[in-house]
Amino acid sequence: MDKQRIVMYFADLTHTGQLIATNIHPLAIGLVAAYAKKVLGDTVEVELFRYPEELRAALERRPPHILGFSNYSWNCNLAYEFAKRTKRQHPKTVVVFGGPNYGLSRQEQERFWHRYPLLDFYVVKEGEMSLVGLTEALVQYEFDVAALKGDGMAVPNCHYVQEGRFVSGPLLNRIKSLDEIPSPYLTGLMDKFFDNVLIPMTHTTRGCPFTCTFCTEGVSYFNKVVRRDNLDILALELDYIAQRVGTVQDLIITDANFGMFKEDIEKARIIAKVQSRYGWPRHIHVSGGKNQKERVLEVASLINGNMQVAASLQSTDKQVLVNIKRSNISVDQLNQVATAGNKIDANTYAEIILGLPGDSLKAHTQSLRDAVNAGLSFLRLYQLIMLYDTELNTPETREAFGLQTRFRVMPRCFGQYGLFDEVFPCVETEEICVAQRSLSAEDYLSCRELDLTVEIIHNVHLFRELFGLCKRFGFPWFDFLLQFHERRRGHGATLKQLYDKFRENNVRALWESEEEAQSFAQTHLEEYISNELGVNELFTAKAVAFFLLQDDLRSALFNEARRLMRELGRLDPVMSLYLDELKEFSRLRKGDILNTESDLEREFNFDFRVAMEQDFCVDPHDYVLEKPTVYRFSRNPEQQAM
Repeated sequence: MDKQRIVMYFADLTHTGQLIATNIHPLAIGLVAAYAKKVLGDTVEVELFRYPEELRAALERRPPHILGFSNYSWNCNLAYEFAKRTKRQHPKTVVVFGGPNYGLSRQEQERFWHRYPLLDFYVVKEGEMSLVGLTEALVQYEFDVAALKGDGMAVPNCHYVQEGRFVSGPLLNRIKSLDEIPSPYLTGLMDKFFDNVLIPMTHTTRGCPFTCTFCTEGVSYFNKVVRRDNLDILALELDYIAQRVGTVQDLIITDANFGMFKEDIEKARIIAKVQSRYGWPRHIHVSGGKNQKERVLEVASLINGNMQVAASLQSTDKQVLVNIKRSNISVDQLNQVATAGNKIDANTYAEIILGLPGDSLKAHTQSLRDAVNAGLSFLRLYQLIMLYDTELNTPETREAFGLQTRFRVMPRCFGQYGLFDEVFPCVETEEICVAQRSLSAEDYLSCRELDLTVEIIHNVHLFRELFGLCKRFGFPWFDFLLQFHERRRGHGATLKQLYDKFRENNVRALWESEEEAQSFAQTHLEEYISNELGVNELFTAKAVAFFLLQDDLRSALFNEARRLMRELGRLDPVMSLYLDELKEFSRLRKGDILNTESDLEREFNFDFRVAMEQDFCVDPHDYVLEKPTVYRFSRNPEQQAM
């Protein structure tokens, strides 16, 4: 090969068929590119891509020597559609994949190569040093891939297939400090992604000390946490981002346990200074520390409560936790986290995954009960996805627990794209667990319906008035939700239809095989793009409930509250009037949310203004007014915009 510069394109593509599916800066390829520029210097020319349309234009203008793709479940097929067309048009371009969507076992890896045969190399684990090593090996062979493979050269951290033979290079030691990798922001590599759409990302640690079997960082390779030692770089990086971020109010920190380490206190102070200087970021998205909750709360307090405080439970069932090699904080500690988080106005949440090994209807219900009754602001409710590069996805784990799976189209991850005068459909699918020995398919659907109840009643805080009433009279909030849930189809035709449709959509969206899911989606692509198919069932039902069925839900829940007060011996004339007026007060505050017409006025017999200050945790008898008072309801422009 002559002395011309090596042209490298690195792409972390997002689907754009319906909207921008992955609206974040492509940090991973930025780090790989920054390290390549550091080591290889002026011998390489590097460009990064997020949008398929932009990559298309670049490939049609000039093919690179190396075309690298980040491979995740949400963009794998899209990357390969671009990769295979590039190989056909420009066979000498070396196509490299890297990322966690690959597999731990040889069986999984060989299956991957069978599905994606036109790739040249796969970079496993950390990519920075291995991509440089691969580039140096290609230079040594003058970019003759056939010759390199013919010699059986074992490139560290790289896999490839040669004439049916699987070749796996030795694993490199991990990077010792994140300071070894230049900031892709400070080197200007990320400038093109400040487009008022994509959310910037940064990281201050890499790796996780925990061994959760459902997580790609749970494997032993990533158990040592590598840190950024020079926090001046973080300060410079955040300042750089803040000056360019435009209207985007968010920041994502990709650390697996942000707030858990003592160094995170200083990081929080750095963020607080940036907030003070620029009014950014207003929302910080992190995966909070799994333990050291006092420190996590201190970090959240330092950055003005703009960071959500997580209790990453996944499940509270002891046997499930053993099965997934995880330990949690106790329920008492969970209550303390929720209480402390509320004091500093930090949103507290828990993650619950349905379908983990050993899960059951009873276990899932108890997990929801523990999280809701702890007082956490909201729950993130997930289905178990069979992620590659996790112990849970291996054939051994599937067999041990009798995991039964189905395939579905990933929401927003589909579209119609073009390259080299060819237009093609592309769809991403994922595999989820829908049953196992301890969880029947019927119980799985019952759990999903219970998740919907928690989503539309607890998570939205739409009926905070009733939450306060239950708290005042010592009745667990989750038990109140459960009473409604058990009669959910008896509260009128619209709510029955909501749950029936939700259940139907959970079944209809699943396929026995990936091939069936792909075939159906590609032949019905317009319906997916137009939202008729391929939506998130839980969030769709939540939107219907919030925008169209608020009055029906309110009537049902206030009827449940009346029944509860009667059972507790509290339903006297004052309580009865309070429930009637509180229902109307709630409707005027939150109902008909899209109506921006003139203000409304109503007369009430209770001091609802003071009751609101007490989060409605009041005895109505103490808040009866001497004479009825008129309340006026309006929405300001900021609320309407939100």
